[in-house]
Amino acid sequence: MVSLISCGASNDVTGAATAAPATSGASASASPTGHTSETAGKSPQQVENDLRFATEPHGDLHMQERREGFCVLHGTVPTLKVLDSTALKGIVERMQTRGWTLDGPVESFDDEPAGSMSMAHVESGKYRVLLGTAPVPPEVKEAYAPNKGSILLSADWPCRKT
Repeated sequence: MVSLISCGASNDVTGAATAAPATSGASASASPTGHTSETAGKSPQQVENDLRFATEPHGDLHMQERREGFCVLHGTVPTLKVLDSTALKGIVERMQTRGWTLDGPVESFDDEPAGSMSMAHVESGKYRVLLGTAPVPPEVKEAYAPNKGSILLSADWPCRKT
């Protein structure tokens, strides 16, 4: 399997924020509320399970193997078409049902020559996840055929220095 995400892991991940509980409602929106003990105690495996749940309607999540001591998870979901920000909002809403909070807006942008992409950040406890949708890069197009798009994700959390 060819990965669409770089593996820029670090043993000292900073900038992880506290989480807030999911907001009820049909739209993915940021919530200013504080974190709960329910979401603060997640393990990396629970984070991966939440990501699988959230992306399940779009295909199978392929996770890169996490190296021992690294506090980052990377994964991709190949998709038959390039997903738009509406699809990403649906993924965020599914994450919110698992106690994740949207941090900022779901953004859409066009990048030449890559094409249309969207991106969002969600948080839960010590975990922060970057979610994105994008076209399959030309250099791996044949390997991913017939898929034209992908969901990209990267989760990180603070590491203990040893």
